Amino acid sequence: MVSSQTLAKSIVKGSLRPKPDEVVLISTYPHTMELAELTALECQKAGADPALWLETDALFYGNFKNYSVESLHRVSGHCVGLLDYVNSYVWFFGPRNPAAMATIPREKFAAMFEGEKAHADKAFEKMPKNVAVAIGSVTRERAKTYGFNYAKWKAMVEAATVVNQERLAALGNLVAGLISRPVDVRVTADNGTKLKFRLAGPERKPYIHDGVISDEDLAVGTLASRSVDLPTGEVGVAPVEESANGTFVADVAIPARGRLIEGLSWTFRNGKVTDFAAKKNVQFAQTNWAEATGAKDAFGEVAFGLNPKALPGFLQNSIVSGTVSIGIGDNRDAGGKNDSSYGFAAPLAHANVEIGGKTVIQDGAWTI
Repeated sequence: MVSSQTLAKSIVKGSLRPKPDEVVLISTYPHTMELAELTALECQKAGADPALWLETDALFYGNFKNYSVESLHRVSGHCVGLLDYVNSYVWFFGPRNPAAMATIPREKFAAMFEGEKAHADKAFEKMPKNVAVAIGSVTRERAKTYGFNYAKWKAMVEAATVVNQERLAALGNLVAGLISRPVDVRVTADNGTKLKFRLAGPERKPYIHDGVISDEDLAVGTLASRSVDLPTGEVGVAPVEESANGTFVADVAIPARGRLIEGLSWTFRNGKVTDFAAKKNVQFAQTNWAEATGAKDAFGEVAFGLNPKALPGFLQNSIVSGTVSIGIGDNRDAGGKNDSSYGFAAPLAHANVEIGGKTVIQDGAWTI
């Protein structure tokens, strides 16, 4: 078990690496307050300038109870205003209990997502650093809502958080080299996945999430390269958007708004989604699909999981070693050209992957 003090030190010294006087905003819920406070104290020890931002379940759900659709569609002045001076964010997830999300009218959630577009646009301009700490999402209430084994989930997140970062970085650099070339990628699986697309080459630098926001990451110049999740272990890039042809079918359920999306599938033709379906709860993947602007239906990103301690079937699917995830919609965070108010990603844990004609993943296991 990882102590809160050890995790706080890892967040600040190992991942965020703030410089003196760097303004750090730590977003927390009551159930993560102790860890957030310890993280703020570690920021102070590093000479940074931290502040705590408290959210609660009541305030989160109050947004949908107390505001109209029109109000939710307008970006929060706090969100865009903070970006004028905040250099870095640390996120501890909430709400503690996601069950009520499924009862909120779709129109209100869609309006909130659309309202976030201006916030996202400014984030791409300001490029703050971000550390997202998944242990805050591990609650008994969330486990009950999604049918997770709480003890197994918590143990997995703790183990995956303290995985050997040097090994992650070594594999991440190797994979980044493979996806930095202008070659074709083929993704297949027994569940009907048969997708082909092309990588853009050196003009788009991959991001490597190895748990550290390094000077090399900052030099890449994309928002994804300045962000890290804990637990971590992922490398990705924005491929040639128009190159995707075929079908991708997720084989892991995706938790969203208090429900599990099962069997999500996209069919692409020249980079555009021509069929968007799921075996169950597709509407929870399409919350603001109808309202979204821009390249919402465009192929956007591919990412590969690196973490050998992570397990599929929870919230951290994209970091599981050998997992392939693809995204549609906005991909500017990965250095792509899709500008949209919509974005969604889906994982495939038992894929076969060829990069430049070489098999690198076989049935969800790295072969390199």
